[in-house]
Amino acid sequence: MSQPSSGQEWSDEHQRWLQRQFHEQHQRWYWMHYVAGQWVFFAWIPFDSMADTRPRTDSAAYAGAQSHHAYNGLGPTIVGTYNPGTTQPGIHYERLDHAFYVRSKDFFVPGRVFSVLFTEAAGATVTSYNSSLTYVKYGELAHTQVRRFIVVRQKKAFCYAIPIFTYKNQGTLKPGVEPNEHAIAYSWGEQPSLLQGEAQLSKDPICIVMTDNGEPLHYASRIFFGIHHPIQYNVKVKDLGYVIAAHMQNLIGYWSMENQHTTAQDVDVTAGARSEASG
Repeated sequence: MSQPSSGQEWSDEHQRWLQRQFHEQHQRWYWMHYVAGQWVFFAWIPFDSMADTRPRTDSAAYAGAQSHHAYNGLGPTIVGTYNPGTTQPGIHYERLDHAFYVRSKDFFVPGRVFSVLFTEAAGATVTSYNSSLTYVKYGELAHTQVRRFIVVRQKKAFCYAIPIFTYKNQGTLKPGVEPNEHAIAYSWGEQPSLLQGEAQLSKDPICIVMTDNGEPLHYASRIFFGIHHPIQYNVKVKDLGYVIAAHMQNLIGYWSMENQHTTAQDVDVTAGARSEASG
C-alpha cells in the first residue's frame, strides 16, 4: 500500500490503517481496512462511541460482535490475533480448546468447513450455570461462542466464508429469516430434512463429510448464502470437515447468485444468529 491518503487513521491496536466511512442506508459509521489491494469493510463503529472509534476485539479474534447490520452481503472481517513474530512461542492454539489452532493457507480451500471460538469477558452479574461460560486466567468468567463457516473463495491473505446457523434450532421458521437464501446442511450418512412446518427451500441440500469423531450437524443447520465474512489466515480454527465434491458446484453457485444483490433477510436476525453459542 502507498502512502495513506487523507481520512485514513493508523490503529496501534490492530497495526493497520483504517478509513472511516458513513453508510447512508443504515445511517451509521464504519471502518474499512486495506486487504489484498483493496479497501474492504472491517467493523461498524458503535453508535454510542464516536469519540472512541477504535474497533473492539475479543481474546480469540475480532468477531464484529457489535455489528447489527450486514454490508451489501459482506460481514465483519474476522481478524486473528496470532503473530508468529511477536506472539509467545507455541501459543498458536486456543487455550480453552486445543482443537482450535492456526492453520496454513492451504487449509482454507473452497468447501472446507470449520469453526471459530470467540471469547469475551462476561459481566459480573452472569450466572455460572450458563453452558457458554468458562473460567479463564485470573478466575474470571468469559462468554464463549462457536461459529461455523464454509469457505467459498480463497484469497492471498484471507478467505471468504459463509455461515451455518440453526437460528436457535428453528431453522428458517425463525421470524425474519429469508428461506430462499438458505440451504439445508447435513452430515454424510444422514438424510436432509425440513423441520415440521418449514417450507420447502429453493436451494438443494448441501452434504458435509464430518471429521473423524466429529459430531453430526444439528438437524436445523442451515447455510446462509446472503452474507460472507473475510476471515484472515491467522485465526485459530477447528476443522469440522468438507463439502462433498458433488455438491461444490451448487455451493459456489448459490453463493455467487446471492452475492449479486443485497440480502432480503432482516439484518437484526442475522446479527442475532451470530451471537448464538453454537448456531
